[in-house]
Amino acid sequence: MSKVLLTCRSVLAVTVLLLVLGFTLSAWAAPLESLDLSGPWRFRLDPESRGLDAGWFRETLEGFVRLPGSLNENGIGNDVTPDTPWTGTITSRMWHDDARFAPYREEGNTKILFWLQPDKHYIGAAWYQRDVEIPESFLGKTVLVRLERCHWETRLWVDGKAVGSPRNSLSVPHEYNATEALTPGVHTLTLRVDNTYALDVGVNAHSVSDNTQTNWNGVVGEMKLLARDRVALAGVQVYPEVKEKRIWVLVTLAKNSLATVPGTLTVTATLQGGGIPAATG
Repeated sequence: MSKVLLTCRSVLAVTVLLLVLGFTLSAWAAPLESLDLSGPWRFRLDPESRGLDAGWFRETLEGFVRLPGSLNENGIGNDVTPDTPWTGTITSRMWHDDARFAPYREEGNTKILFWLQPDKHYIGAAWYQRDVEIPESFLGKTVLVRLERCHWETRLWVDGKAVGSPRNSLSVPHEYNATEALTPGVHTLTLRVDNTYALDVGVNAHSVSDNTQTNWNGVVGEMKLLARDRVALAGVQVYPEVKEKRIWVLVTLAKNSLATVPGTLTVTATLQGGGIPAATG
């Protein structure tokens, strides 16, 4: 058994040496408590991007949409016309010039030959808002807001106060640490999602272009609040040394404050296929 004292760093890496005969490792952590955020959300469109300066994160929004989902799925946005400002540069001169396609270049009957045409089109910021009641069981835990498949940049406020910095990943969930803000009781989450092309990932990239998945606005993956222990496993990496018949286990622990937290870290390795523990560290 290896006893670990967490010192004054919010993310602490601890290395444990195990002498083993096999290479199977099991690491256990306390399960996360979750609160589902799917369902009706209030919303407001912000095509001119006025909401930040106007402080919309302090207001009660008036529209309603269902999340997870996109604005298009909710039937919200502009009608497609021959002048719709698509994201991408792939086009077809045949659609623009050929008389056969003339009926489909008219407003009210526009049918695009070279895009995955949505029912509604919208580029810009959109604001989403809902109230949530935090249970007493979240008290004393790290509370995370996890939003999967956001498109594109997100910003989050709790009760009118910003949480963290903007997130703009197209490949991993947008996660916010809202521990200080989401205490037990009722709170208001306000989320701003902006699908304006902002980072140069390539205007025809599959993740943003209208000629592939379309440039939609919204959150279409899981939306949850997660509560975990203030000290928790953030990652486990295993480095085998076959000739020496041993492995190095690098365990990364995460905690919320700089205060020292005493604790015991136990890692057990077993023979492949089960059996008695080969080593414990």
